Amino acid sequence: MLQPKYYTLTNGLPVIIDSLPGFESVTIGVYIKNGSRNESDPRLFGISHLLEHMAFKGTTTRDAREITMSIENIGGAINAYTSHNSTAYFATVPVQHKNLAMDILSDILLHPTFPEAELEKEKCVIAQEIKMYQDMPDAILEMNANNSIFRGGMQHDIAGTIDSVTGITRDDLIKYFHAHYTSKKSVIVISGGQLEDTESILADLEIRSKEWRGEPAPAYEHSTYVTALSHTSKPDLSHSYFKIIWPTQASKCCCNLNDFRMFLFAFGAGWGSRLFQEIREKLALAYSIGAYSTAFEDIGIATVEGQTDEKNLDAAIRAVAELCKEIRLKKAPISDAEISRAKEMIKGGIVMGLESTGRRADFFASRYMLYGKLDNMKDFMRKIDMLPNERINECARKMLSCAPSIITLGTQKELPLAEWQNLFSAQPHSEPHGGCYFCD
Repeated sequence: MLQPKYYTLTNGLPVIIDSLPGFESVTIGVYIKNGSRNESDPRLFGISHLLEHMAFKGTTTRDAREITMSIENIGGAINAYTSHNSTAYFATVPVQHKNLAMDILSDILLHPTFPEAELEKEKCVIAQEIKMYQDMPDAILEMNANNSIFRGGMQHDIAGTIDSVTGITRDDLIKYFHAHYTSKKSVIVISGGQLEDTESILADLEIRSKEWRGEPAPAYEHSTYVTALSHTSKPDLSHSYFKIIWPTQASKCCCNLNDFRMFLFAFGAGWGSRLFQEIREKLALAYSIGAYSTAFEDIGIATVEGQTDEKNLDAAIRAVAELCKEIRLKKAPISDAEISRAKEMIKGGIVMGLESTGRRADFFASRYMLYGKLDNMKDFMRKIDMLPNERINECARKMLSCAPSIITLGTQKELPLAEWQNLFSAQPHSEPHGGCYFCD
């Protein structure tokens, strides 16, 4: 497995070069450790996302159309995204056009002009984006869950609200841009072909990034978890949607986060998982059902998520509770075969996911921003194999001893959420809590 290399420019900017001999394309990504959770003022909720949009609306030398057409005219693609934790700008191009992609990305990140007329138009575009998500049940459920179980930076939606976005001014954008987009809070990842000459690549990046300031940027808004029960009634739906959520570990916790991830993968990832086989295949109670983990620097959660017909919702949640109870009480622990399947699926997913330059850039950037270092990929895969089965089950029992949050969306006016929560036979943590439940 090919291993990327890490460098640091003189202004403190980290650079990861992922050389892939024989590849005919290259992805250049600039990742800034700044997202919606860095927004502490409700008046500015959504500014990180709006800034990402506005970076493409013109520089001192290019207008918005030139930025896009310069990349598309040579067969490439350019895009960006904003998450709770970060904002990413990236371009994938044929290898012979690497320098052009670097020109465009450095231009939009160092010389944006944020034209007033474009800003007003983009506010309207984002308002439509917010309304679009408000029509999507999965997105509504996700936003309701975050608002219910988190306190602090994770609580509000990445896009903000229509009112907050509408009220953001050009001066707000400029001030936020200068405060949060610093070299010490960013990382450049270059993944693809013709990257063997790292010396010249680094020399080029030194020149391009010399204007990028290296001052420390403001910290993100700390978040805590609180157990919650929440139902939203939406009469025009044909299905009911639910999330069952437990607190787990922060990514930098001293406990072994991989044990929890392995349990959730064995329990609820893929068609062969216990959750899918029982709830969908055996009982036919849901079309969609699965489990996954989400970990941030200061907080982590585990989620069982599904959607079902209204008449099946009660039975589906009761069936999930019974599966969890069997594991918690050691009546039916996760078997060696289930854990072996999960390990192979995780390793296979990583290998297949790292076949694309864009996916590789995203993977290495996210790992670096989360942990401040690059994984040795051989060791990373070896550690997956070495996870002991009994410890995985012990972590599962610890997690399932906490009463979960239950977040639902459907046509019903009300639902027996507290009754369902009691099926999991544990006491809820009602006070806000950060970090890890299992080491403090």
